[in-house]
Amino acid sequence: MMDNLRAASNSVVLKVILALIMLSFVLTGVGSYLVGGSKSYVAEVNGQEIDRARFEQSVMNERARLQQQLGEQFSQLAGNEAYVKQMRQQVLNRMINDLLLDQYAAKIGMAIGDDQVKLSIQTSPEFATDGKFDNSKYRDLLNRFQIAPEQYAEMTRKQLLSQQLLAAFAGTNFSLPAETESVVALIQQQRNVRVANIDMKALEAKPEVTPTAEQVKTFYDQNKSRFTAPEMARVKYIEVDAAKLTDDIRVSDQEVADFYTKNKPLYVQAPRSNYSIIVLSKESDAKDVLAQLKSGGDFAALAKEKSLEKDSGAKGGELGWLEAAAVPDDIAKAKLIEKGQLSDVIHSDMGYLVVRLNDIQAAKEKPLEEVKAEITKNLLQDKSYNKFEDIQTRLMDGAASNNLSLDAAEKSSGLKAAESGWLSRDNMPKELAYPEVVQAIFSGDLLGVKGAPGPNSDLITVEGDRAFVLRIVEHRPEAVQPFEEVSADITELLKRQNVIKLAREQAEQLVAALKTDKGDEALQAAKIKFGDKKVITRMSEDAQLAESVFALPLPNDGKPSYGVSSDKSDNIVLVALDSVEPGKMDAAALKAFSAQMANQDSGVVLDALISNLRQQAKIKMGDLANVQ
Repeated sequence: MMDNLRAASNSVVLKVILALIMLSFVLTGVGSYLVGGSKSYVAEVNGQEIDRARFEQSVMNERARLQQQLGEQFSQLAGNEAYVKQMRQQVLNRMINDLLLDQYAAKIGMAIGDDQVKLSIQTSPEFATDGKFDNSKYRDLLNRFQIAPEQYAEMTRKQLLSQQLLAAFAGTNFSLPAETESVVALIQQQRNVRVANIDMKALEAKPEVTPTAEQVKTFYDQNKSRFTAPEMARVKYIEVDAAKLTDDIRVSDQEVADFYTKNKPLYVQAPRSNYSIIVLSKESDAKDVLAQLKSGGDFAALAKEKSLEKDSGAKGGELGWLEAAAVPDDIAKAKLIEKGQLSDVIHSDMGYLVVRLNDIQAAKEKPLEEVKAEITKNLLQDKSYNKFEDIQTRLMDGAASNNLSLDAAEKSSGLKAAESGWLSRDNMPKELAYPEVVQAIFSGDLLGVKGAPGPNSDLITVEGDRAFVLRIVEHRPEAVQPFEEVSADITELLKRQNVIKLAREQAEQLVAALKTDKGDEALQAAKIKFGDKKVITRMSEDAQLAESVFALPLPNDGKPSYGVSSDKSDNIVLVALDSVEPGKMDAAALKAFSAQMANQDSGVVLDALISNLRQQAKIKMGDLANVQ
């Protein structure tokens, strides 16, 4: 939900999908950190529990995604126990933040109904063709990212909820009573710090950081699963793609005319209506807008200025042409029948609506010229599919006639075979990245004795009117990489871990000394100096350092607050927090800033809101609280 919230002011479809692709926080595999203990939850937030099973499932899901994104880097990071603990804590923090936002939205009466979700999807430009909702386009896009419609509807619901929260900050008629000043103070807070770098290169030169041959071999023996080379194969294949078979296919004007004459009922435009809406959060606001409209107010201008439904609001409130089945229930119940007719104020799950019927179109027969391109396209597809079926039959016959070669299949189908490089289940080229093809290659059915190439595959059909016949050219079974091949990598990994460990220990010892009167002496002995003052904000370039700085306790009695952090290059640093300057704004600047942040960087606003909610919340940690 947090990533949805951060993208709330942008396109609902693409930003939600982008959030899904990029949501990767977790490094784990060490489930024992949360196993055991007497509590059945990992945290309790204002009396509402986050149970252990849901937390672990979230960890495992994100682990798989992160492993795919980072590859070998994931293996190195996952070997750092302290880093794993830290990242698991971040996962829990994110879940707590999500729950706090859900609770807050419920507290102030924000909710998203089914009609609002339906309307948002139907008016999303990403799903439109010629300005109208295209169900096929909607399904295709969701299938491409393997998202079920009900799952996407729930994502859209959360996205719309986040828009309402952001609108609450930016709107002139609605304010968040306790949060406004806290948000500004936190968003623009500046923290004045000094940083001292631990000499990592000097530590690298110490002989004790280099692992012994025995340590390297022990790590290899205890982590062989990390050094397993996957099953791999090279294949030769023939692909039939229906979309590529239309180049030499033609459809005559007479064929189009004949089809139109025989199928006229298919080309009748059903009755449809064109509506515009304005969505308000309060009934009084809706009544005021309705009064302005009845007095001659400009509907489009009011929709752009006041409507909470941003997609339609940007178009002056217009929803476009809708057939009866696509009209949301709340609008249909208004029973508008005349052009220009205004509804009364309608209470719905979206808020309070004012609706205008812009125009009506009765059922009409579409002329041939209007549908000629569509018919031509359909006839081309039919002819292409027939050709596709014919080639598939010839391809199967050829592959079966000589089951140990694709030569006969090439000759009978008229298609040339291609040959791949080395493939694994997780490394398939785009042209072969279909579950059915992967299953055929790695099922073992196409292998002969002792892993030698076996028979041709049967015809493999996949989505998008494609089909394949393939055979394995060469095969390598899954195997653990020899120690000799990975020992150098293990040595560097362990050495880096040892350097980081020594650096962190040194930094923590210095922090302990700095909290006494021996700090200067300890720094001098370590030949470490703090640099000049830096101003760190929440939007500083080095996000890793900024996160640590904003986690430090506030300075007390004029004395700095000290801590250990790492920079964007993962080098260990000492941080001295000297002072904190809260952000301030006058009323006019606050209004402009709120609108700007809702449109440009809503994540900062929400981070500040969450920070304030966490201060007010009663949060009880389960066993994970003991993992530091």
